[in-house]
Amino acid sequence: MNAERTCSVIVATDEILRADRDRDTIMRQSDYDAFKGEYESTDMLWVYLCVSGGGRLLRKSRSQMLDGLFLPGRVGLGAPYGGGEGFGPAMRLIALGLTQRRLERLVTELPTGSLDMTGLASTYHDDALLTATITAMWEQCGLHGFATTFFDHALAIVVHRLGQPSTLPARTRPRGLSKRQIADVIAFIEADLSADLRVADLARVAGLSPYHFSRCFQMTTGLPPYAFITRRRLDRAAELLLDSRMSVASIASLVGYSDPSQFAAAFKRYKSVSPLSWRRAQ
Repeated sequence: MNAERTCSVIVATDEILRADRDRDTIMRQSDYDAFKGEYESTDMLWVYLCVSGGGRLLRKSRSQMLDGLFLPGRVGLGAPYGGGEGFGPAMRLIALGLTQRRLERLVTELPTGSLDMTGLASTYHDDALLTATITAMWEQCGLHGFATTFFDHALAIVVHRLGQPSTLPARTRPRGLSKRQIADVIAFIEADLSADLRVADLARVAGLSPYHFSRCFQMTTGLPPYAFITRRRLDRAAELLLDSRMSVASIASLVGYSDPSQFAAAFKRYKSVSPLSWRRAQ
């Protein structure tokens, strides 16, 4: 097993496993054979996105009764301590796991302050936002240097979507941050662009809750926190490529990318040229 980035990414032989620095959040993509028998119990909430394959799946336990077609694009949940028995088809899944500790922190910011786990885990979710968010978490995290802020932002979207009762009135549009708040937050970010910041770290600087901070920050800057941090990192990298003779790998590390190839891909996506081409052209 090769650790690609300490406390952020682990690459295994038959699947890719991604976890935040506290191991409170885990992602993996795996191929599953058709099966029949007992499901394992777990103390985590698992959110599964079917990528390919699929068919009828049955899972019966004390906390879950799920029976239906699990097809590509659909999302299904595995309730904490679910276990149980049933059967399932051959399929490829992206799995997002949250520990009880991480889940409880996110749930406290929901309007209701709770999640109906039994109900949520006993139905499939045909939800474009959930599908797009989980897919983006898996496919785009490398472009953002596997930043914790990226996972924080996406997890908040997933949990708030799951906990959004249809009977609640629409929320009022959030206000942006004050000039002092945004100045303090940006200074905190730029003090060390290699640091793996949390949304909670930035929210504390602004004196807001993490979820409310993310909405206010995006109102002010036009970008979610993780995207703003990525842009600042790549802007700084562009400056270093011109003003120094440092290697691309060294610059990547200074702006928070442990993998030079991921840095090069992110830089090219942002500047439309590779880091070396940028240095030569300028």
